[in-house]
Amino acid sequence: MEKKFMSLCFSNFLIAATLGLFLRFLYIYPTTGFNFKFLTHAHSHIAMLGWVYLSIQCFVVGWFIKGSLKKYKRLFWVTQLAVLGMLLSFPIQGYAAISISFSTLHIFCSYFLAYYCLKEIKPINPANKFMRWAFIFMILSTIGVWCLGPTVSQLGKSSPFYQLAIQYFLHFQFNGWFLFAVLSILLKILKIPNSSLVSKVYTLGIISTILTFAFPASWYLNLDMLYWVNALGVILQLAMLYYLVRLLRQPLGDYLSNQNTLVKNLYRFAIFSFMIKVITQIFSCVPYIADQAHLYRNLVIGFIHLFMLGIISSLLFVYFYRSLRVSNLFCFKWGSYLFLIGIVVTELLLFTQGLIYILRLGSGLPQYYLWLFIGSAVLVVGILLLLISVLQSSVLKIGLAEVSQTT
Repeated sequence: MEKKFMSLCFSNFLIAATLGLFLRFLYIYPTTGFNFKFLTHAHSHIAMLGWVYLSIQCFVVGWFIKGSLKKYKRLFWVTQLAVLGMLLSFPIQGYAAISISFSTLHIFCSYFLAYYCLKEIKPINPANKFMRWAFIFMILSTIGVWCLGPTVSQLGKSSPFYQLAIQYFLHFQFNGWFLFAVLSILLKILKIPNSSLVSKVYTLGIISTILTFAFPASWYLNLDMLYWVNALGVILQLAMLYYLVRLLRQPLGDYLSNQNTLVKNLYRFAIFSFMIKVITQIFSCVPYIADQAHLYRNLVIGFIHLFMLGIISSLLFVYFYRSLRVSNLFCFKWGSYLFLIGIVVTELLLFTQGLIYILRLGSGLPQYYLWLFIGSAVLVVGILLLLISVLQSSVLKIGLAEVSQTT
């Protein structure tokens, strides 16, 4: 948990968000010389693997691991090298030899991280149990990546199995690796003990994550059974949310009673976003809406951003805030609020436009792409202010030691 590692995570996030802003710009002023698809690959990979992955690695190593950290630090730099390689190669060539090589390097780095951490993180408390399953989901997700090569060579990129492999990777990265990891960190901060309620959240979370993969799978496989599997997964996910709220209500309330308004609002926003995410998945049980959601790209992007920005990133912000002695509170505070405003604006635009499309209510919102660009620009400015604040802060060693005592 050194400041240079934190700064690199936020720098990666700023780069990913800037790439996303440029993609919005290309909708307003289409410019030749840029491959939109290649830039999208760069944006998504840097956001997932440069921001979320490396941030989680910082917290896992800083809060869950005891003893020497030399191998973890070396692993961080190699992983960052892989991220930099993807940043430079994806915009130029898309999925090709160089970018695939750096992506493969990143996967092997994740295997080493999982191997090291699973050896040291014993399932003795809820936080450790969730983190172990986070790594299991991360490893399982990479099966989808390894299936891409044989699928392309045998069936081509137009094959539904190619898209299925991508959706498999994304589903278990987002709903498994990322979600379980940030929940694990929260359980550690709150010092949640073992209980029957924890077991219910844990079990329902694992099963529902596996079953709800049936939803993206149904886009490419014409099997009626997938509808019922997903429906069961959604019901179990609702039950998991119910028990999670019961589990966190008292300890989180006690914890937030001693926190400032910014921390409270970030937690509230993340929890609200998670509730919206779970409720939104209920609509995947309506066949017409499920089909239309798949066809309309902005709805898919809206759901991904709700997850990545509203839930994961908001929680990561408060975790970083806990780890730092923030000297420039103005930048961290207003950076966070501008980030939240950017999320709200862009999410409302994406989902409203999607509903207009699904319900056949017209041609869409006026100046839609311009307002989407403005909302994204606010978000980028927020991340820039956060990066400035992190660069001017120092690591709060005492706060980390307090968390480590619960390992």
